[in-house]
Amino acid sequence: MDTKTAVLRLLEENKSTALSGQQIAGMLGVSRAAVWKAVKSLSNDGYSISATTNKGYMLTGASDVVSAEGIRAALPERYKNIPLEVKQSTVSTNIDVGAAAAGGAPHGTTTVALEQTSGQGRLGKSFCSPKGGLYFSTLIRPALSIDKAVMITPAAAVAAHKAITDILGLPVSIKWVNDIYMNGRKVVGISTQAQADISVGGISGIIVGTGINYNTPQSDFSGEIRNKAGSLYQGDAPAKRNELIAAAITALLDLSEDLTDKSYMDYYRKHCFVLGAKVDYEIDRQPKSGIVEDIDDNGALIISEDGREEKRRLSCGEISVRPRI
Repeated sequence: MDTKTAVLRLLEENKSTALSGQQIAGMLGVSRAAVWKAVKSLSNDGYSISATTNKGYMLTGASDVVSAEGIRAALPERYKNIPLEVKQSTVSTNIDVGAAAAGGAPHGTTTVALEQTSGQGRLGKSFCSPKGGLYFSTLIRPALSIDKAVMITPAAAVAAHKAITDILGLPVSIKWVNDIYMNGRKVVGISTQAQADISVGGISGIIVGTGINYNTPQSDFSGEIRNKAGSLYQGDAPAKRNELIAAAITALLDLSEDLTDKSYMDYYRKHCFVLGAKVDYEIDRQPKSGIVEDIDDNGALIISEDGREEKRRLSCGEISVRPRI
């Protein structure tokens, strides 16, 4: 670790607490001049660092540069050593983590980007990823059969929802299967890509990609997306991006420890706004509609379908929720 990164880690771990140049130099085994040079470079990178005579250097609460060290400082001890990379821009964090997974990367490996030029969404769709958003993909290495691994989809929605409500306190809701909405607009999209291990009939890894529209100007959404997408904030936003990413990663890794324990489905049902709603969907390319009566522990919708006595169990696909009158 170079001196600049090491200084940043100390400042992030002691945010809002002043550390003297001598303290930092002693902790890192470098000269005070090297510390001063590192602090100056960090300030040039956009970090808000106060330097006070007789007190020292302090990363202020207004500092909101997304960095691996900033995220790591907000992670619990059990996850502080996961491979973590932050990029200003990338083609797709899913592609980045997929390449790392092919090379044997461990459970928890995460890539974060502030912009994607070709983001990947669900069902092979592209995911609009302009600046102002937070895009990150995490590698899950579960010892699970393919049929059990599907539970990562609702678990990922729970993880994102918990992170937003715990860190930001915003009134968000889950739309089946794993989108997050606020004020009638989609603010989070999640994709899950399983990597099968045919030799054992199971899963070698799952890439969970999360895109959060944190402070994205509405005008930056393109085409039809502009009418559907929204952002957690427009304009002023709290300096909590590192904390939010860390909370989402933590919740996801915690839930992935045992996907067969489906207690998190109670949380999912509580915060999913499609329960009781009339929805439109397709079965074998035929349009259908019905009322969502329940969501089972496997994440499937239980629908009372128009003109059908037996209830429909919908385990995958897309739905449109009709406005409540």
